[in-house]
Amino acid sequence: MKALQKVIFASILFVLLLFSNGQYAMSFAIWVAVPMLLFAVRKLKRWQGFLFALVMIGASYYFAFDVVPFIPVPVSIALAVMYSAVASLPYLIDSFFSKNRASFLATLVFPTAAVLFEYAYHQFYPYGSWGHLAYSQESQTALLQSISVLGMGYITFLITWFAAVVNWVYEQRQQQGTVKQGVLAYSLVLGITLMYGSYRITFQEANSETVQVASISAQDSLMVQIDLPGLNNPETEQEVKAIIRANTTRLNNHLFDRSMAEAQAGAKIVFWAEGNGTILKEDEHELYNQASMIAAEQKIYLGLGVAVIDPTNSRFLENKFVVFDPEGNKAIDYWKGISVPGAEAPISNNQAVGIQQIDTDYGTLAAVICFDLDFPDYLKGANGTDILLAPSNDFIEIDPMHTDMAKFRAIEQGFNLIRQASHGRSAGTDYTGKVVSEMDHFTDPEKTMVTKLPTQGVRTLYSVIGDSFIAVCLLVFVFSSLALKRGVAFRFKKQSLTLEPYG
Repeated sequence: MKALQKVIFASILFVLLLFSNGQYAMSFAIWVAVPMLLFAVRKLKRWQGFLFALVMIGASYYFAFDVVPFIPVPVSIALAVMYSAVASLPYLIDSFFSKNRASFLATLVFPTAAVLFEYAYHQFYPYGSWGHLAYSQESQTALLQSISVLGMGYITFLITWFAAVVNWVYEQRQQQGTVKQGVLAYSLVLGITLMYGSYRITFQEANSETVQVASISAQDSLMVQIDLPGLNNPETEQEVKAIIRANTTRLNNHLFDRSMAEAQAGAKIVFWAEGNGTILKEDEHELYNQASMIAAEQKIYLGLGVAVIDPTNSRFLENKFVVFDPEGNKAIDYWKGISVPGAEAPISNNQAVGIQQIDTDYGTLAAVICFDLDFPDYLKGANGTDILLAPSNDFIEIDPMHTDMAKFRAIEQGFNLIRQASHGRSAGTDYTGKVVSEMDHFTDPEKTMVTKLPTQGVRTLYSVIGDSFIAVCLLVFVFSSLALKRGVAFRFKKQSLTLEPYG
């Protein structure tokens, strides 16, 4: 019977872990799964518990994040193993404090370790912040406001501290007075967090002044295929080039016509999704001259998401976003900052130009491209931006998860965001993460999203102090670990929190 109970427990735990993050994420699941996993690990011997956590986390991660079709299965498995190896370490560290768990101070070891290892992992992970626990709470708008102060690590802390407190309550269930004090301490922190979030959503909402922005994706039927072998073969070069040039002209004129139509409908900013315009390197300046004329004639900011193809280079792709102002001047000449490993990086020849900002009548405008948004550190370069344009290109396996992740950058840095994604969900959000417009590429026949976007961002505390919370977690981890090992504990006495030796 006990064996059957263990199997049932492990099965329920795996299902909850599967729904804790990634493509199947449900916000409540992780709040149940992590306490259960910590409970199970504590019931096992140290290395058995670590191995159990490793297998459960790794298997659930593989299925939850097996969303990139161009990554071979062995690589996906390796990524899952790498993630689970790091994510399991806090459970291993927790096992070294098995004799100190009566102290409420011990509840801080597991969450601070979880925050630190997660932060370190995402500093080196080639796919940026993918898999961060905070993304599991995408739907919890009030909770998300805390990242405008302390960053995503704070949400990881709340989730994992909850797990530690739940287990502490269970282990100390005979000490009702002590348990009540511990529950009150956690509830106070979570309550203040949610109160702040509710206050920010209600009383610090984006200003009423807006600008009309039209973001455009090309029709799938017009997308251009590039015959690189044909371009590099002297016998077929001219013929292939003529075919490509005819196709790119049709595609780009289609996008220009739609851009002018949106300008005439009242849009002051118009831009294309990532790489939706396509041009041969030798024709690039001609494309920009045409864009400059249209921007000046229509008195708009016109942004071209363009794939520039240079067949003479083994890294033939230049992934650019070029913005022209209402005078026809080139105002932003941005190259994608971070290319996607595995598919895009080997063929990309992008220059590191950094995030560029321009002052406009509609606030400070800046731009990044798609994958750039998955790197919180990189987006610190957008500090002070009011409106961020993010031309993007997804695929159905990461839709709408990838766009949902993008709004975290808006909340962190305090800008209003439009992410126009071909082959995915496009969305406009304000700096609280509120969705003000959205469009599904696969169901919208026009593939144009019109957004009334607030023109003023805010200066967030996170944009000033950055990841200081990580340093705080490091200090708390060191202090609590040393205090516990040296025989000092936090105990609740007479409605107060005191430090005392324990024996």
